[in-house]
Amino acid sequence: MLSWMTAAIVGLIAVAFASALPSYVVLGLICFLSVLLHIALRSRLSASWLAFSLAVGYASCYGYWRVSLLLPEGLKTSDFTATVEVTTVPEPRQGFTSYYQFDANLIALACGDDLPDKKCRLPSSYSGFGLVQLNWYADSPPQFGSVFTASLRLRQAHGYQSPGAFDYGRWMFASGYSARGYVRNPEMSVYLNSKPASSFNSVRQGIVDKIGRHLEKYRHGNIMKALLFADRSDIGREQWQVFARTGTNHLMAISGMHIGIVLAWGFFIGRVFGALLPRANTLVIGAYIALSFAFGYAALAGFSVPTKRALIMAMAALIAFCLQRNVSVWQAYITAMLLVLIIDPLAPHRAGFTLSFAAVGVLLFAFQGQRRSKQLGSHFAKSLFRSQWVVLLGLIPLLMMWGYGISPVSFPVNLLAIPLLTVLILPLLFCGLLLIGLAPSLADRSWRAADYLLDILMNGLTLTAGSFPQVFVPISMFSFVLMSISVLVLLLPRGTPAKWLAMVSLLCLFLMPPSRPSVGSAWVTTLDVGQGLSVLVQTATKTLIYDVGPDFGSGFNTADAVVIPALRRFGIDKVDILVISHADRDHAGAAPALLKEIDVAELRVGENLAEVNKDALACARPHRWKWDEVDFEFLNSNGDRSLTGNNASCVLRLSSGRTSLLLTGDIEKSIEGKLIASGQTLSADVLIAPHHGSNTSSSIEFLRAVLPSKVVFSAARNNRYGHPAESVTQRYTQLGTRCWSTAYHGSIRFRLDEFGAALDKMWGGGRYYWQIDGYSPESGEEICSKLHSGH
Repeated sequence: MLSWMTAAIVGLIAVAFASALPSYVVLGLICFLSVLLHIALRSRLSASWLAFSLAVGYASCYGYWRVSLLLPEGLKTSDFTATVEVTTVPEPRQGFTSYYQFDANLIALACGDDLPDKKCRLPSSYSGFGLVQLNWYADSPPQFGSVFTASLRLRQAHGYQSPGAFDYGRWMFASGYSARGYVRNPEMSVYLNSKPASSFNSVRQGIVDKIGRHLEKYRHGNIMKALLFADRSDIGREQWQVFARTGTNHLMAISGMHIGIVLAWGFFIGRVFGALLPRANTLVIGAYIALSFAFGYAALAGFSVPTKRALIMAMAALIAFCLQRNVSVWQAYITAMLLVLIIDPLAPHRAGFTLSFAAVGVLLFAFQGQRRSKQLGSHFAKSLFRSQWVVLLGLIPLLMMWGYGISPVSFPVNLLAIPLLTVLILPLLFCGLLLIGLAPSLADRSWRAADYLLDILMNGLTLTAGSFPQVFVPISMFSFVLMSISVLVLLLPRGTPAKWLAMVSLLCLFLMPPSRPSVGSAWVTTLDVGQGLSVLVQTATKTLIYDVGPDFGSGFNTADAVVIPALRRFGIDKVDILVISHADRDHAGAAPALLKEIDVAELRVGENLAEVNKDALACARPHRWKWDEVDFEFLNSNGDRSLTGNNASCVLRLSSGRTSLLLTGDIEKSIEGKLIASGQTLSADVLIAPHHGSNTSSSIEFLRAVLPSKVVFSAARNNRYGHPAESVTQRYTQLGTRCWSTAYHGSIRFRLDEFGAALDKMWGGGRYYWQIDGYSPESGEEICSKLHSGH
């Protein structure tokens, strides 16, 4: 049984990470032949192959359906007339202005009447009834369950495709979204009759809203709401940092631990209740009540992926228990994984799925074969100690691969925090929940006690987080596999010969220096920071960052989201020189966040930065230096330090032998002309396009002086400025320059050495089947024309 289920799981996960889906003809043929093979052989192997084929067919059909709901990429950013139903309570947000954000189901969708048909043409294959995320830039947002017709500006969701960065577009697709956008002219929205609030989501949301209002008066009401309803929207960035640095962020995600505790309470209460009934089977009653408690808690949490996994495992074990069947824990584990993947074939794209199943898996692996009596009763403390150690050790490879880092105090902190949460805080929260309608005063006392304990917990976590920073280890796929094998060997039963050798290999992986360029060469990575610029330059021993990308009024910035994760992924904890080309927000906005987290030895600026509290040197005058046989030079833009804005940008040229790269910030044609007239060497094999490819820059005279063989445009996809301009891309095409864009290729790294400039790696370019517009390195010479051909 385990063999065919495992094969089905492999098939489902393989399709989830596939770069393309097989055609319906191929799927039908494979499934038909697999059925015939199994009928002929009737073997375990043929059954496994049949399960794998059917799983691939099912996941592929699901993928085709999800892709059909995506807003066609050719429409880019278009206006639509739509009828939508609000499916979540609008949440207040703060960006450059205040707004509300909510999810909505598309009921009807049509092109806006004010646009020519050629700019908005919905293909017949587009069903248009997907889930969208909308912003509402006005007061009085729609209520949960409201149905209204309005003009929407929609686009596909895209995230940062950069090393170590969170891919928002991938998360949006895996979470079921078809597009994102905002309501145009909200005051002109026409409200229709709301549907009766009788769905599960509406009932749950009503409970969350009602209880949430009661919890607002408590100091840690936001955490109480997260523990009760998995509603973490009110937990601030600072609190999440505390949880991450202490390794306790899993406590805020209702998962197997939380469901297991509720299950245990239910089983105990059920057995006590059954003992009061004559001739009652207390085990069966306890199992049913435990399952009811677990199901109720999972419902309050909105049936998130971790709760689904835990609930399905509990159901499998309890049903087998009630039917007096001997079901192994591995069988329950595999069954739970298979059912979760059938319900949501894209679940593997969420870290919660991977980490939750991995945590349970390493526990089962480490404790398999042990007698249950050794893990209960008087040995409870020992089991708790070992289980925490096993989970911490077992999740190290995945935490490193997902870029979460390891907290050195995670083990002792969790030993104290988990019992406090599960034995005291959660029971008090649920007592308050049960008593709120019967005895509000008792509910208030229960919640106040929970709030007091949470205050003790948070004070301790905050103190610990400030004293012990997280540890980040750069990891490759090879080191991930080797680290995983080492961890599994360490978890083998006591007495396994030479098990200690795995610790040696694990320590070697931790202490192994990160890969760097050789002396005389450089790696130049243009990071995908959306509509902005950030370039990472690495030599054998030194690091330079040119610009850091934008920040936003909400507190979000690309230093935290992109630049710092990239530095950690490459094993860089110190920046030798940070260059901020000029003060525009899309180049300098995230500088304070970077300086707060990363040690920067020297700061060079094109103009004064009001929000940066660090001594800086101007880059307007020529300055040369050499790192590891790689030459760097700030070019002289006529030495005019009175320039501001785009034309104040630092111009940096680096050379490795005869190979060179030119960074120009946002300089415009006037400064390009001055650079040409100065007689300085401008030729470069690689050019980071000035001003993101704006028509104010990249004059034909400047391009002929530089004569780049390769150009990189750093701009957001479908940005409102139209970068890069079509006239600019045509100039590069005329010169035979190969073009790359962070909007389509993600972060792009070139290797510069005496042999030339070679494309080393891209972090985007259609890694998954729904990214049907991806580009490969071989198509680099065609990207300039494709940028304006509807792609």
